[in-house]
Amino acid sequence: MIERPRLTLPSCPAGRKARTERTTSKRTAPTGSLCLALCLSLAGTAAPQTARAAGPVQSFPVPSGFLASEQIPPGGTLVKAERIVDRAGEHLLVVTLRSGPSAAAKATPGAAERFELFAVLYTRKDKAWPQTWIIQDHVDCPGLDSNAKFFPDYITVTDLDKNGMAEVTVPYTMSCGGGVDANELKVILRQGEQKLALRGTTLRNTTVSAAYGGEMRFDAALPLKENAAFKAHLKFIRDKVYVED
Repeated sequence: MIERPRLTLPSCPAGRKARTERTTSKRTAPTGSLCLALCLSLAGTAAPQTARAAGPVQSFPVPSGFLASEQIPPGGTLVKAERIVDRAGEHLLVVTLRSGPSAAAKATPGAAERFELFAVLYTRKDKAWPQTWIIQDHVDCPGLDSNAKFFPDYITVTDLDKNGMAEVTVPYTMSCGGGVDANELKVILRQGEQKLALRGTTLRNTTVSAAYGGEMRFDAALPLKENAAFKAHLKFIRDKVYVED
């Protein structure tokens, strides 16, 4: 858990089908006024023009209004937004979910059967917010029951390896089928260019009879000694969210 120090702000004037999992570095969003950045949130979040953490990694919630002022479109329903400061600089984590009809020929008219998930990290550079990385996934499930969701309470910002660089961990589920199948579960950790993941399924029917689901697979790099803390953290987050009864 990241300690969130109390900050003093200067005053500002009023003002189961096709799925993908990708990481890319593309869009750039321009920055707004410095004063708006300094008044990042009413709860005590400051955003100087150039910020680097001299000590522990820090993170703070970001109001949706700040994203609008910086011309960073959510691209869906906003699930979570965090400002992160580490030794690499100042970042914005924006997590969104978008749903709509499937474009498939057998889609159900008027039904939401396609769900898209996005977790994007932007990094301040001069007067802009270039995209550093993106976690992007989707489920397109025409004619069947489908859904997708994040677990915002378990989207975490950490510094497990104590190198001053933030790790962002994002858990989510996707479903496509009928009945009460176990759903696909992913817990993905990003630290800069590094990406590590735990993938598997949710656990169902634990309170009625024989439970099913609950599979778990770690990326090949996670058993390495240097990744022990990351593996333990991914397992910890998975254990918090994988039971679906």
